[in-house]
Amino acid sequence: MSQQDQLGARALKLLAEESMVAVLRGLADRALRPAELEHALPDAGHSLVMRRLRHLLDSELVTYEHQAGLPPHAHDAGIPHEAHYSLTDAGRMLLDVAAEADRWKQTWCSQDERRDPAGTLAIKLTADYHSRKITLLLADGPLCTEDLDQRAPDLGRKALRRRLGDLVLAGLLKRDKRGRVALYELTAGARHLALVAMLAGRWEWQWLRPEHPAPGRDLHKLLHMLAPVARIRKPMAGICQLHLDTPRGADDPDIYLAARAGHILALADVPAARYPRPSATRPPRRGATRCSSAKGRSRSAATRRCSRPSLGP
Repeated sequence: MSQQDQLGARALKLLAEESMVAVLRGLADRALRPAELEHALPDAGHSLVMRRLRHLLDSELVTYEHQAGLPPHAHDAGIPHEAHYSLTDAGRMLLDVAAEADRWKQTWCSQDERRDPAGTLAIKLTADYHSRKITLLLADGPLCTEDLDQRAPDLGRKALRRRLGDLVLAGLLKRDKRGRVALYELTAGARHLALVAMLAGRWEWQWLRPEHPAPGRDLHKLLHMLAPVARIRKPMAGICQLHLDTPRGADDPDIYLAARAGHILALADVPAARYPRPSATRPPRRGATRCSSAKGRSRSAATRRCSRPSLGP
């Protein structure tokens, strides 16, 4: 799986650029001229602000006008210094990803780590291909270094151990010794990072408009990563099936989530026979979600069980 196959990779890569989140937030409340934006971001500097505006303009995340009523010209060679720049709807929605990254930082980072620009640590951790690959390998439970070596051969033994140490220091992994074997396990903070990637993926589906829209290949692992810390109302119970109707076809396995007693469990395989797989004669809509009740209730009641759960601390 390449980095571009990871959910939300393009959005996260954009946000990870130096001062990109600061520039977006600087334009969140009103249109500004470049000089006004530089004044609001004294640590960025003129050259950096202009490069970020150019990138955002080319990506159609900001627009500008010289004066009221004058249409914008998104692909001019230069950046008009006297124009007023404002976020497009796509640029404004991208701030939702940054806001979730900032909430993660406020909840899970130490006081010293919170001094970094808002949300940048969570964005960089989620955007890093190898760090994300390691955390996804641990989505279903702890693994020893030998197992991780086998599942991530592209990293190499030394690089893997160095990254494992970095992730422990970052508070994303716990390292336990069982006899002479070292086991690595995700922390609750690491599991909550999956939500940043999912919001980035939602932004890509809505605004990048690829020719053949399809989620990242790691969506099922992100759901397995997030499920243990998700919370729902206790009366809800049943099995939720997520089927993705994408050009990749059989490469995308259906995802099954079980709800019980306020918790969600990501199932490793098709549920037992009493939760039968829906008939193949009636394929679901693109990205459709199917639910079945553990107690044989009506479809409408079961469908409500797929509402977005809250996340525990």
